[in-house]
Amino acid sequence: MRSALIIMVSITLFGCADEQVEQDVTPDVIRIGVLPSQAKDRLVAKFEPLVDYLESATSLEFELLIPEDYSSLLEHFEAGSVDLAWFGGLTYVQAVQKSHAVALAFRDIDLQFTSCYLAKAADTRMRITEFAGESFSFGPELSTSGHLMPRYFMIEDGLDPRKFFGSLRHSAGHDQTALWVSNGRVTLGVANCNIVRSLFESGELDSDEVRIVETTPPYPDYVWAVRTSMQESTRQALLDAFLGLDATIPEHRQILRAQGANAYLPAGSSDFELVRTAAVQAGVLTEDNGR
Repeated sequence: MRSALIIMVSITLFGCADEQVEQDVTPDVIRIGVLPSQAKDRLVAKFEPLVDYLESATSLEFELLIPEDYSSLLEHFEAGSVDLAWFGGLTYVQAVQKSHAVALAFRDIDLQFTSCYLAKAADTRMRITEFAGESFSFGPELSTSGHLMPRYFMIEDGLDPRKFFGSLRHSAGHDQTALWVSNGRVTLGVANCNIVRSLFESGELDSDEVRIVETTPPYPDYVWAVRTSMQESTRQALLDAFLGLDATIPEHRQILRAQGANAYLPAGSSDFELVRTAAVQAGVLTEDNGR
């Protein structure tokens, strides 16, 4: 029953966030907020083993909190009801601007992230430039891999999605985008390649029904970040725990596999310069205060 409790706790806590206190503290319970990029049951299955590992590795107590949407994660991090957050690149640079978030660690795949354009398997078009006038879906508006970076690369290539496609919509998550392509709700959609591949591997997405048309160039995405008020010794303990995940250890390998990673690496604000550039271009980050 822990999964149901996690979601209920997240709603209760998020409804009564404490005021932000800027001093070095270690909370009694470290509240982990994760980007709601997929259905909640998938997120629980993905993050519960990692939370259990962090508790064992640090001797600290944790709660996994799943917000309703991307903007809620930002709001609750700023308000102080989330201490450790799994942000996408865009929400991270926004959290740096809003509440001076401190990057902690990211997966070994996160500096070379890509987005996949999906279409029906029977559709023979090989480039997104062949889909003029068709229905198209991005992911959530604050999604790095589902919106910001695909949009950035389109515009860099001289393609304005608002004018190029016949209709444009946003899904609630990457799995929903894939489903919309599969059931014909949209002709083309773009989603996180890591999630797309996991959907193919699990059988939730049928390669006889949907195929990858193109992938974007690589960009940085996803990072664990903490509040500036977190005590330095606690930050270090968390970082050591992430870096201590070892793929040669069977239990760790299972945790890393659920995260789509082989290892964790130290992360820094400078790793996200390309995302900052795209966010400023899109008007969702102020250039002067984006660091």
